[in-house]
Amino acid sequence: TETARQAKRLMKVAVVKYNAGNIHSVMNALKRVGVEPILTDNADELRGADRVVFPGQGEASHAMSYLRSH
Repeated sequence: TETARQAKRLMKVAVVKYNAGNIHSVMNALKRVGVEPILTDNADELRGADRVVFPGQGEASHAMSYLRSH
């Protein structure tokens, strides 16, 4: 419904930027279903989001190292 589409647009969805994983595929998938996500590694933006997506594939030590350094 139109109300559901509007709610998706208003919901703040953050995709964790950590220089690994399939980030752009996730961003594109969210946009296809009507969500306008933000790509960020900023802790305040992540805390302020209604939903946080942590895309990944395989081993996560590189991602965690990147996040700890930011």
